[in-house]
Amino acid sequence: MAPAHPFATARYAEGLAGREAAIAVPEWGSHLIRRPVDGGLSDAMGIYPLQVFGRGAQVAAGLERLADKGLVSATLVPDPLLCPAATLARDFAVCRPFKTHYLIDPARGPFAPSRHHAQEIRRAARRCRVDAVTLADHLMTWKALYAELVARRMVGGAADFSPGYFDMLAAEPAMQAFAACVDDEIVGMAIWFAAEGVVYYHLSAVSAVGYLNGAAYGLVSAAVEHFAGQGVVHLGGGAGAGDGADGLSAFKRGFANGEVMAHICGAVLDADAYARLSAGHAEGAFFPAYRAPLAQVSAVG
Repeated sequence: MAPAHPFATARYAEGLAGREAAIAVPEWGSHLIRRPVDGGLSDAMGIYPLQVFGRGAQVAAGLERLADKGLVSATLVPDPLLCPAATLARDFAVCRPFKTHYLIDPARGPFAPSRHHAQEIRRAARRCRVDAVTLADHLMTWKALYAELVARRMVGGAADFSPGYFDMLAAEPAMQAFAACVDDEIVGMAIWFAAEGVVYYHLSAVSAVGYLNGAAYGLVSAAVEHFAGQGVVHLGGGAGAGDGADGLSAFKRGFANGEVMAHICGAVLDADAYARLSAGHAEGAFFPAYRAPLAQVSAVG
């Protein structure tokens, strides 16, 4: 029996948000995260970065379970390679395009980065050494690199992880780390894994010295070579919910030979509570409406 997809396990959900916040959804073969809202209520959000459903998932039954738990709504971004939006739209009232994700699909041809990226990969090969390493052996270095990334990019929200999240990743057998070194100093690291015929580019962080030496490009190239033959490489999307014009999108696009649209799916589980919480909020593209950023909230009266 194949091991469960890392994003579907209880330990992953607990690593993200703590044991009390993790919600098991047996009908989906996965978990969600409980979040408090006004009035002592709670809603549920999907696993970061992607929600995975088990084979034969009973989506409607899972939503019924969440409603029975008294949750107001559920919001998630399913893995677009494992959970097609057309299937989920039958059960989720909201199923909207969210973000373009970039792929390296062997069925479309061999790995062929753009001219710019190929040049950067060659530069990185001259300046950096990239090795496959065990995350647990370099956990403190990884945490320091990621903390530097958070400060430099002002990372917030779900991607501003607690230290316990990285401890969980280090204990997860599927996670494979890569380290880029310049003069024997680690200047960048990345975390990848393979599951259910998909190779996932999960996280990376590079120091200022690493950027100067092209470490980010070398890390991706080394990982793609390491996982060759194990499936489609899912590079993920860009920063935020933008239109693909950000730098991270451009970086990933330069490696890719295909794209897929990730959708955001939402369900109202308690209509009365949802209406109360959403009073005064514009019903627009944001779901749930009561969590819309202030800039997207319309005044009433």
